[in-house]
Amino acid sequence: MLTSLALAMALSMQTPAPAPPPVPRIRLADYLPPLADANRSFEETRAFLQRNGEDDLPWTPPQVEMTAGEDMSGFALSVAFNWVWLGEGDARWPVWFARLRAMSRTGAIERFADSRTCPGLEASLRQLDALPPIDPRVPGLPDPVGPPDPTDLALLNLHDNSYGIRLRGLSEGGVYSDRLAVNGGSTAVFAPVIADSLRRLKPCWTETPLPRA
Repeated sequence: MLTSLALAMALSMQTPAPAPPPVPRIRLADYLPPLADANRSFEETRAFLQRNGEDDLPWTPPQVEMTAGEDMSGFALSVAFNWVWLGEGDARWPVWFARLRAMSRTGAIERFADSRTCPGLEASLRQLDALPPIDPRVPGLPDPVGPPDPTDLALLNLHDNSYGIRLRGLSEGGVYSDRLAVNGGSTAVFAPVIADSLRRLKPCWTETPLPRA
């Protein structure tokens, strides 16, 4: 019994190993083509990026958008998706399109991909579709006698990546339900999905504009 007690005390005195971060911070530049276009001003580039979820892809506005950014680095990106029918009559088939817009302090790019040549595009969308439901809750008041919450000073977001997803609701009778937007840092449940998508789609991007028929 004494041996067991001594072992238990020794184990209790050991410093537990730090838990690994839920999602490693990634360098967005590693998952992007070179940002070579420096023809726009910084303000024009930022507006160009922010419109990626609204500007029409072939025929229709985007239905899904993923965003990512690096705090203090100047890198930010948006990947917008929509689908269209290609072909006519009984021979038509649906195709997913994607458009990447990305920027840094030195330049910007716009690239395209579609599911006919990039199966990873549909794989990324399936990952989004499989995300667990979001359970929004009203945050509680802080404890006046408790330790200070570092999130009050935004310390936990310093130097972290930011991630976002925007979804257009389902269509019923030609009317779309409300849009849903979620944003978070590297610990967000959807952060690895966006990181996986950037890695998967990197070889797919092309400068060739998407077809409109």
